[in-house]
Amino acid sequence: MTPNPERKGRLYFAILAGILLLAILLRVWAALRLPLDYDEPVYLQAGFDYARALEEGDLAGVVDYEENREHPALVKLLYSLVVLAMGQDSDWQVALYTGRLLSALFGVLAALALALFDPLAGGMLAVHTMAVKYTSQVYLEALPHLASLVAVLALNRSARDRDRWFWLSSLALGVTAASKFTYLPIVLVLLYLAIWEKRNRWTSLALYLAVAVAAFWLLNPTLWRDPFGRLYDTLFFHVRYSQGARVQVAGFPWYQPLYWISRSPPSVWHPDAFFYFALDGAIFLLALPGLFWEWRERRWVVVWIAVGLLFLLL
Repeated sequence: MTPNPERKGRLYFAILAGILLLAILLRVWAALRLPLDYDEPVYLQAGFDYARALEEGDLAGVVDYEENREHPALVKLLYSLVVLAMGQDSDWQVALYTGRLLSALFGVLAALALALFDPLAGGMLAVHTMAVKYTSQVYLEALPHLASLVAVLALNRSARDRDRWFWLSSLALGVTAASKFTYLPIVLVLLYLAIWEKRNRWTSLALYLAVAVAAFWLLNPTLWRDPFGRLYDTLFFHVRYSQGARVQVAGFPWYQPLYWISRSPPSVWHPDAFFYFALDGAIFLLALPGLFWEWRERRWVVVWIAVGLLFLLL
């Protein structure tokens, strides 16, 4: 029997709607129920400080803001817009939950973008508790999570040099860099896609990177003054931190990240926010045999996983 295209279309949109609704409900619930996390006050305070400088028209105060300079400014500037939208007498607690909902929006869009590419993958991302947690807080993760995902999926969708998907990918890479540097290993995946699978011309690749760098610079005001010096200090902060006292005191083995990503969090891990049975460990186990099929059909996915794991362990 020939499948009914109209019925298949309705089923597809019903699945997408279900994934979208699930992603929204879980992230909004987490945003409202998670306890205050370690770095949330740092990023929220940066949002308040940026908001004050913007309200006073103090561009130098934005460009030369000293606190938390190890991370780019874009996400913290978005939090400052949340503060500005609430007025001069913004309440800290209200700003916290509003900022969390902004992060949750980016997290929902990431799940939807992945579901449009592969509904099963999007559904897994929608319920993954680690992803839900870190895209439902006043952290820097949600926007680069979305932007790096869009950068790869858009370039994969690109059918020819310099089409609209090509440029969307380039802009998304710039947004990724302007959000958090630790997402930049995605560049290696994009280069693999562009050179080995898409066979983009070198001139097009150079333009792609130029647009990404321009977007990164425009969206990160910290680099508008002494860009090379500040960029050097920021990048090497992470190298120094990885060898610093806090890391040494923690004393985790080199394979600790593999332990975290291969297991579901315990049931006592934020029980108010995660009321459902965590599937993180099951998703990891399903990914292992999935590598075999992906290597045959979508090799760039395996490259993506390998690059991410390599930099995570480094």
